[in-house]
Amino acid sequence: MTVEARRRIAARICLVGSRAGHRLFVFRTGVGPVHAAAACRQVLDAQPLDLVISAGFACALTPARIGDLLIGTDIIAWGGKMDPPNVQRSLACQPAAAAAAIEAGRAVGLTTCAGRIVSVPRVLWRAEDKRRVAEATGAIAADMESAALGAAAAERGIGVAVIRTVSDVLDEDLPLDFNLFLEEPRRVAQAVAGLVRPKALAGLLRLGMQSRLASVYLTQGVARFLDGLDRRATSPARATGARR
Repeated sequence: MTVEARRRIAARICLVGSRAGHRLFVFRTGVGPVHAAAACRQVLDAQPLDLVISAGFACALTPARIGDLLIGTDIIAWGGKMDPPNVQRSLACQPAAAAAAIEAGRAVGLTTCAGRIVSVPRVLWRAEDKRRVAEATGAIAADMESAALGAAAAERGIGVAVIRTVSDVLDEDLPLDFNLFLEEPRRVAQAVAGLVRPKALAGLLRLGMQSRLASVYLTQGVARFLDGLDRRATSPARATGARR
């Protein structure tokens, strides 16, 4: 997008710009559902928006390659204690926006998959955990923010779209438990100590390369999505059973 300003909205740093006639406000929510919910509610209370887009990385819960585009059709939230969610309590993504995202991915030559997105409270760093979540939910991908963003948007009658790229695949273990970085400071030392292991360092280098590739493809997909996004796609979602 063409960046016009960098400002604070509801104490959140925001890039303001435009692309294809759309006025855009880009925020970092922070990692996890708590940060995402707080950020989205603060922003939506201060700045009227027509559509909330959850963009970023996700782990694939179906066979996929790094950089494949993942489009949400509906979102569910996994419980705080990693208890299986009630799959009936899902939030529908804005249908026109989802269709536009699928078309955009295919137009730029990306392998594009559409389906349910599950938001989890912890990083799924082991392949066995990914498979367990996949079997319980039927989701194509897992992230940590989309359900919180979708719930905040739905409370205000705003549609939501999810556009993510694969940064790690279903049968892949991450090099270490990244949840240690999200917990109390004393446990960060344990995570840092784990980095000195040669296997962990090699895994981190691999993950870094995967993330850079996923970022390039995400940029391509979102750019084409915005170029082709019709105004009708920013109308509020008519979803039932939205998780509140």
